[in-house]
Amino acid sequence: MTDLSDVTIVVAAHDEERLLPRCLLAIAALEGPQPEVIVVDNGSTDHTAELAASHAFVRVLCEPTRGAVHAKAAGVAAARGAIVAILDADSVCPPDWLTRIRAAFAADAQLVGLTGPARYVDGRAWAPFVIWFWYAWWRVVSFFARRAVYAVGTNVAFRRAAYERSAGFDTRLLVGGDEIALFSSLSKVGDTRYDPHLVVLTDARRVNRGLLRFFWEVFFLHYVVNYTWCKLTGRILLQKYPPGSSLARR
Repeated sequence: MTDLSDVTIVVAAHDEERLLPRCLLAIAALEGPQPEVIVVDNGSTDHTAELAASHAFVRVLCEPTRGAVHAKAAGVAAARGAIVAILDADSVCPPDWLTRIRAAFAADAQLVGLTGPARYVDGRAWAPFVIWFWYAWWRVVSFFARRAVYAVGTNVAFRRAAYERSAGFDTRLLVGGDEIALFSSLSKVGDTRYDPHLVVLTDARRVNRGLLRFFWEVFFLHYVVNYTWCKLTGRILLQKYPPGSSLARR
């Protein structure tokens, strides 16, 4: 029988020495058995790797190929837990995050992928509108698909055995669409679900760049255009992007 207390948290990080400490403090404060924690340094030029290694409960991996999807795939490949949960370095999970994840998988043997919303910290006044529109859109799509179609990249968990039976992450999709591809792959193995109560807090760098710019870069270019083109042709149009969990150049 699968031991659902056995969880690995994978944190992808590129130049996150400023925000990674609060992420790791939140992980250390999680309820229940301590998870395995893997921080994947994705070609950082600051002290991200050294900062992560200073925490005794953290195992640090290096993935030099830029792109969060490469870092996440490397972390999952090294994970030992029966359940893998992914959290970005600029995000903070509540104390009951893993409790909710474990309970969801324990209650449904067919569940292979679970996700929930991310709420922005210090976002501009219109950030709640972005959140409402974004998740409302994907919930409508998921309703007709009868499964969770979109996985929030900084708030997703899955059974490692199911991931290994699936195609896993599509590393062609550097940003935008990799979460859809992941749940599309997992749905061929079992059920995927969106839980509105499984919430994490995340940095608002993306939306703070501007409402129209957010929808143009994130939603239209990366999800509508790039992902669709990849599905139709097997190739990607957008091969370069600012690395890290934010689209903002730093």
